[in-house]
Amino acid sequence: MGMTMTEKILAFHAGRPEVRPGDLIDCTVDFLFANDITAPLAIKEFEKMGVGQVFDPDRLAFVFDHYVPNKDIASAQQCKITRDFVAAHHLPHFYDVGRSGIAHVLLAELGYVVPGDVFVGADSHTCNHGALGAFSTGVGSSDLAAAMALGRWLASFLFGVASTDPATYAGIALVIACVSLLACWLPAWRASRIQPISALRQE
Repeated sequence: MGMTMTEKILAFHAGRPEVRPGDLIDCTVDFLFANDITAPLAIKEFEKMGVGQVFDPDRLAFVFDHYVPNKDIASAQQCKITRDFVAAHHLPHFYDVGRSGIAHVLLAELGYVVPGDVFVGADSHTCNHGALGAFSTGVGSSDLAAAMALGRWLASFLFGVASTDPATYAGIALVIACVSLLACWLPAWRASRIQPISALRQE
């Protein structure tokens, strides 16, 4: 059976002839974005990595579309973290109050999302861009920080559950089971793959 469009996009960006559900892949990203809520969290994680600069300033956008105009001091301080980061790193794709709009509309209208791309954003609605023929997904802010540093993204986990006991399918039971599997498996996988960030960026 052939691959789906999503599988073809991910295989290409992972440099593999094919990918299948359940594969763990390390793929390049074409464009990243965060909003005014998620960007400060990603920036803090990025700075903890000790990386001097983002992998490609032209492939990252920050869009303020939740907290602007600021409703209070806390939201103003959130936005300041991103503004300071943008200024320090000379990032060209920054959409502040007065220039922004709904991120998922703005980024598509400006052509940052194109068919065949891997588009990753620290916002759960990022998957909307799949309508444009891209592979597009929301990620956590720490995942975005890693992608900001490396220009790469690690995907995906597929868990299969087979049980005749309906209690097995309760949400919390599934989450606990999946997390316990990851807790056992992921450290060994990471240990086999870990390299200094500087080495990863040279590949």
